[in-house]
Amino acid sequence: MSLWDPQPMISRLLAVAFASCLVCLLFSCSRQVTDPPRAVAVSACADTIAGAHRLGARFGLRFDVPSDRFRVRKGQRDMPPEMLYVVTSNDQADAKLVVSQDDDDFRDLEVAYPIFSQHVGERTMRDVEGRNFGTDRWGYLQSGERWRYVKFSTGDRVGYEPLPPRQADLLDQIVSSACFSREENLKK
Repeated sequence: MSLWDPQPMISRLLAVAFASCLVCLLFSCSRQVTDPPRAVAVSACADTIAGAHRLGARFGLRFDVPSDRFRVRKGQRDMPPEMLYVVTSNDQADAKLVVSQDDDDFRDLEVAYPIFSQHVGERTMRDVEGRNFGTDRWGYLQSGERWRYVKFSTGDRVGYEPLPPRQADLLDQIVSSACFSREENLKK
């Protein structure tokens, strides 16, 4: 028997290769979360929640933003549509929700992110009476980050760029607070 016997070396290499393949297979086949965000069911607005900003959108659509967890910045434009809100988390500056009527504010959410997403979902939103109230589209990147883009039938849009699921869930609370203020609509 020689000092360098290839038989044990080959056995070790095969064992290491097999273990590496097994680890890769386990991690790549593990179920990645692709659950849809909470559905939006637009209803009539109740009273404003204490300690919350109520953002007004076009044609009476409103969103409640808890002021203890979020900051709201209102943007101004020179040309219509003038309304733009940017909502950021107090804890995470990256967690940013845009409320706007302008498609250009959501170009990446409409075009780029769906292409680069590992999973994309879409559903029709309904009001509490079952009528179509827009489309809700979201997706997950390979990294597990989620983006969301909601187009309401009123012409209003909300969305956020890819975020870790916990941050996305925070912004989803605002999206899910969408309500319709018929009184405001009648005043306009």
